[in-house]
Amino acid sequence: MKKKKRTKLASTDQLIVQAFARLDRAALGISIGTLCGLAVFVMTNFLILKGGERVGQNLQLLSQYFIGYKVTFTGSLIGLIYGFIFGFILGWSTAFLRNLFISIYIHIVKLRANWSSVQDFIDQP
Repeated sequence: MKKKKRTKLASTDQLIVQAFARLDRAALGISIGTLCGLAVFVMTNFLILKGGERVGQNLQLLSQYFIGYKVTFTGSLIGLIYGFIFGFILGWSTAFLRNLFISIYIHIVKLRANWSSVQDFIDQP
């Protein structure tokens, strides 16, 4: 009987650890950065290949934020770099904040559990 309870507890503990596992900041930053950079690169080159009278009017607005960016092939390479940097910062920050908030939450839960056990001890006759 004890073995069954221990494996159940172990699997429950394992699920909790997996649910609250820390995110790797660098890995999330690199993956989101790659996704954002490739998105700008692909969108720019798609509009270049599509052609037309006024190519990429809306995408040209990225030049307000990405210095040197234009809707050209060279601009798509510049957008790739800027997109990667922006995505990396976004992903890294997201992982950092998520880890921070989960850590704070876990500490609060532990404090409440400890306080509850102290209250139970004090209330005993």
